Amino acid sequence: MSTFLPSSRLARLSDVTPADEPPRSSSTRILVGSTVALLSVLQTACFQGDDRDRHASAVDDYLATPFIDPNVAFAEPRRALGPPDGRTVALGVGAFIVLRFFRDIPDGPGVDLRVYEVGDDGAEARVAVSEDGDAFIEFARPASGTTTTYDLEEAGIPAARFVRVRGIDDAGEEPGFDLDSVEALR
Repeated sequence: MSTFLPSSRLARLSDVTPADEPPRSSSTRILVGSTVALLSVLQTACFQGDDRDRHASAVDDYLATPFIDPNVAFAEPRRALGPPDGRTVALGVGAFIVLRFFRDIPDGPGVDLRVYEVGDDGAEARVAVSEDGDAFIEFARPASGTTTTYDLEEAGIPAARFVRVRGIDDAGEEPGFDLDSVEALR
């Protein structure tokens, strides 16, 4: 059996081998234990709760604000992933981030997307959406303030999987728009 998960999460060999079958070799036991362990991990990682599905799950592209030290915490693009937690990536003039969602964000009635920024320091950013990660459609209204919502109907697409946020000013202590999270509302 595998040692990286509690034994209570793994099936015993007797649970998966009928009693009338001959005992299996140790390599078969390892394979069965590993397969059950992998399925347990996948179930936990992929199928539990829609909270993970509601927020960006990967950074597809990133260009940091040109004049900031790349070693400062707010230059780390992964800080924009997951639910809002107060950890931000700063997007000043010339900076952008492309975030990918685990699933499509469908266009439905009303708002479909929410962008979170920490602080209300007057910084703004342009938000664009894409179905394929190549062709982006930018919303006319910039993101500003602590939250900004968007309706995909404004972009004219039935669904989006990618969101690009581009800094358009250098306002604030951490220069530019302090992106905390992007959330799919459907």
